[in-house]
Formats: sequence, C-alpha cells, structure tokens
Amino acid sequence: MNKEQLIYYLIGFIDGEGCFCIALKNQKSAKVRWVLDPIFHVTQHSVNKEILYSLQRMFECGMIIKKYGQPNTMQFVVQSRRDLVDKIIPFFKKYPLITKKKDFEIFADVVKELDQHKHANKKEFIRLLKKVFTMNGGGKQRRYKLDEVLKSMGSSETVRQT
Repeated sequence: MNKEQLIYYLIGFIDGEGCFCIALKNQKSAKVRWVLDPIFHVTQHSVNKEILYSLQRMFECGMIIKKYGQPNTMQFVVQSRRDLVDKIIPFFKKYPLITKKKDFEIFADVVKELDQHKHANKKEFIRLLKKVFTMNGGGKQRRYKLDEVLKSMGSSETVRQT
C-alpha cells in the first residue's frame, strides 16, 4: 500500500471509529466556571492497536492510551490545542470526511475560536457552548444538560426546545 492509499484508508477508518468532541468540564477556578476542552480520538480493540500507532505516526502527535473502564479498548488521543490547530484540522480540511463532516466543521470552528481566546468573554463562551451542544447527536451523551450549565453560570438564556 502506498502512502496515498494508506491516507485514504485511515480517513475511512476515522470516519467510522473517530470522534471530534469538545468536553465540557466544571472548573470552579475558571472565569465562567466551565471549560471547553477539544479532543480528537479514534477507538479500537487492543488486538488491532497497530492502526492507532499508524495514526500517531501519520499525524506526528497524540498518544495511545487504554480507554478508561474498558481494558481491551485502546484510543489514539490528541488533546493538545496546538496539535489540533496545526496538524489535525488542516489534515481534515485537505482530506474531508463524509459521516463526521458536520461534527468536524463545528469542532474546527470552535477550536479556532478557543485558540483566539474568544471564550474568555461570557457572551462568546455561551455562544460557543450552544454550538458545542449541536455536535455528536445534539449532546445526548453529555453528563450535563445545556440548561443546567447556563443556569450555573447565572445566565438568563434558555434553550429553545426543538
């Protein structure tokens, strides 16, 4: 398999097994009490972990870890905002995904705005937060609900029910 074939194979693999997410962490020391933490990861059973190492070599960043609570599952994880901005996002702009296209586009936009420190302003943070809650199935697997987070911030904004 040549390099270009490998790249397209890995893109397809990521489209199925990858995830672009923005974790929401409650941090009392943060200005607005919450932190948006972008993460790109690809999950695979440990017997096939070599593909994760192929991703790490291709991107020249990230780490391979055991998935918490699942000892037979491994993840290639990129959390460094610099690596996301400089390596991951440009790669997927050059080689677009199909099934994860919308989540990637929101992810890329939010990471760019975080990199520009727009989240330091409460109004901008709320705008980014609402955008984040449209990702990955509308935030259905999130620990916190958007209304709870807004309320904890002392925001009078409400979430439109669709």
